[in-house]
Amino acid sequence: MVVKDARADVSFFSRYNKIMRITFVVVALICGGLFYLQFEQRLTAERSILNERLAERAGSLNYILKSSADYVEALKLEANSFYTVNNANIPRSRLYQGLVQSLNDGKYNLDEIPPPYAPAQIANLTGVLDDPTFDPSLRLEVEMALSLNPLYQVIGRNVPNMAWAYYTSQRRFISIYPYVTSDKFAFTPELYTHSFYFGGLPAANPKRELFWTEAYVDEAGKGLMVTCAAPVYEQDVFRGTVAIDYTLDELTKFVRAFQYPDSELFVINDRGQVLAHPSKVSSADKKVKEVREILPPALAALNLVELGEDSRGRVVALAGYYVYTAHLSEAPWRMMFVVPANSMRMRLFASSALEVAALLVGLGLMLFIANRATRKEFITPAQNLISYIDEQRREEASPIPNVPAGWRPWFETIKGIFAEHGQLISIRQELDVARRMQQSILPSRFPTRRDLQVYARMEPAKEVGGDFYDYFWLDDTRLGLVIADVSGKGVPAALFMAVSRTLLRAVAPVMGEPGPCLVNSNDLLSTDNDAAMFVTMFYAVLDTQTGEIAYANGGHNPPIIILPNGELQYLEHADGVPLGTMEGMVFEQKFAMLPPGATLLLYTDGVTEAHDPYNELYGEKRLEKTLAGDGNRAVRDTIEIVFESVERFADGAPQADDITCLAVRYLGPSDEE
Repeated sequence: MVVKDARADVSFFSRYNKIMRITFVVVALICGGLFYLQFEQRLTAERSILNERLAERAGSLNYILKSSADYVEALKLEANSFYTVNNANIPRSRLYQGLVQSLNDGKYNLDEIPPPYAPAQIANLTGVLDDPTFDPSLRLEVEMALSLNPLYQVIGRNVPNMAWAYYTSQRRFISIYPYVTSDKFAFTPELYTHSFYFGGLPAANPKRELFWTEAYVDEAGKGLMVTCAAPVYEQDVFRGTVAIDYTLDELTKFVRAFQYPDSELFVINDRGQVLAHPSKVSSADKKVKEVREILPPALAALNLVELGEDSRGRVVALAGYYVYTAHLSEAPWRMMFVVPANSMRMRLFASSALEVAALLVGLGLMLFIANRATRKEFITPAQNLISYIDEQRREEASPIPNVPAGWRPWFETIKGIFAEHGQLISIRQELDVARRMQQSILPSRFPTRRDLQVYARMEPAKEVGGDFYDYFWLDDTRLGLVIADVSGKGVPAALFMAVSRTLLRAVAPVMGEPGPCLVNSNDLLSTDNDAAMFVTMFYAVLDTQTGEIAYANGGHNPPIIILPNGELQYLEHADGVPLGTMEGMVFEQKFAMLPPGATLLLYTDGVTEAHDPYNELYGEKRLEKTLAGDGNRAVRDTIEIVFESVERFADGAPQADDITCLAVRYLGPSDEE
């Protein structure tokens, strides 16, 4: 038995305790790093989710604005359509007659509503007449304005934030809905100074487009609002504008409905006016606020145009805040979102801090218990195990020491491993013999003739491989050439390779042609193939008198012809599946010609699928580059440069598959008969 030194034990446990403390610090630092990475990932995810929510919110706002603008567009179309289908001879409507009857001192209105109409059904039309009577053009325009009443009612029912819908004429009248008597609101020339009118004039709006006004305080007492308007033309003559006033209360409800801690979502127009804000804008305000009044000072100091562009369509960090801006497509407005960066970060940090604290406490407790328990259950048995291994290495017979029951299998395993070590050496020697035997059944002597040259080489990935090559004479002028790759590696592949080669050699002289030969070989290999192994195989017969090649392909790599001028050609594809997969399969046979001086190269996928230390494959392109340019090489040189090229490319990376090449160079028909 080994006598233990107490001082050595103390030193051992001291080192162990030091390692445990260092481990705790390292793990704590790693946990901190992982927490930081997780926090940044959660922050990125939070911003991504916020992006999606805000984009969806902007889409909803665009939809609301488009719906509102569509009603203005409908009023414009209705007015234009009226001019298209009517003229000055239109019959006088009852409402028009009521206007005529109301004419007094050059003013007219519909304060007296003719039956059967009611205030809820019509807009009041008030105006100033310069002439004693209505001329035909004015009468037609008045009838047009009166024809908008049904559409006013539809708008009133469907647009909750509509304050007024109206038509303002260049001929000094206005029709306004909902109905209000002229003593409360009537036409005055001062209306022409408002943007809902002059924004539609030809000089200001030559394209006759729909437009939005700035925010303003309603003169009729309905608070802050904004107007959407459009010009009305009779053919090419400007007549006036249709408009709808919208209160800002609905916009405020819209932004207030978006919930995010400590944030502000608001809407501004292209003039920098704030149209909606959850708390700082109300329809009861007497003054329209500017965006700099509600922005945090750090953001207000920035260039607002650049601020809007930098945060356009995405949440970005600016001056200690996260900012998002959506440029609305249906109005010259922007929806902006602002939240303090610290607020978002602290909220995310707080949600993760408890998890990290619990993790660290649990980790410390675990390491403490482990330090106490492993001294008895691990450190001492481990020291005994090391000593036992050293004794077994020196081939000293020693009993298993007294250790915890859980450790005894380790000692027994070590004892068994050293017992099996000798057996493994013996097996390695036997595999080396098998490798030499496998090499011996492959052709190692190659013919030297006037009409052709043949050479082949195989490098197995393991002691024994699954690739094989072969050549044999079917008669005086026909040479059989074969290359194959068995599925799998090692001994099973080598055994299946030997069977495949033997079958092909037996079948080839009987069947004659490559196609039938592969059919027969496949049927024999598929019978009772319980191991489900298969082999890809290319088999060709070269007529040395003519240079004709008859060939069939069982799922193998296509061979390459190296022409005398150094150009490369692939043999035409012949249909076929790997041998051994299923009985009754058909293998297509095709023909090709080898011109004198050409070389036919057969190879396995161990060439093209060789990889370098970075797992990049050698590939067909590198093989083609290696072979191209010189068609007069001897076949041995051709194969050697392929193997050297693959070895340089692999650069020490382990060989993953067998590498095999077979080359035949046809030199033309022999003069000897």
